[in-house]
Amino acid sequence: MSPVEFVPEPAARRRISLAHIDAVVAARLGSTRGLGKSQPAAFNRQVAMYLAKQVGRWTTTVIGRFYNGRDHSTVCHAIYKIADLSKSNPEIEALVAELKGLILAVPDKGSAAQRSSFVPPLRAVLSQQELELLADQLAERVYGRIRDRLDALPQDQPQAHS
Repeated sequence: MSPVEFVPEPAARRRISLAHIDAVVAARLGSTRGLGKSQPAAFNRQVAMYLAKQVGRWTTTVIGRFYNGRDHSTVCHAIYKIADLSKSNPEIEALVAELKGLILAVPDKGSAAQRSSFVPPLRAVLSQQELELLADQLAERVYGRIRDRLDALPQDQPQAHS
């Protein structure tokens, strides 16, 4: 390893995590995680997507994945919409400026490794069949661990009967 690898990345060049941006927006505006186009979650999510691109410097594909696998064109629409609203509405412009300030002022809790290696899930929602399969696998695992612990108990001790 060269000594250069140990030099920390300058703060100005580090990416701000999507989770941090989302948390700041959600704390100020409300949930960004609504179903489909439900308001106000859709607007809050669009603001968060805009800030993820402008402040966090994330790609539209990564931002879309973070928000439950949305397409990059959905993210582009959000970015353009908030940019246009900011130009035409002083209240939206002030809101975006306030959120940028909060994002930059509040420390990002994620480590540098988490920020640089974040790969959001492609899909956050499981189908009913996938959920049942996961539950069955989990139950099998728990049952196996309990069985192993019971088998490991000393056999020479009398067991209490009710």
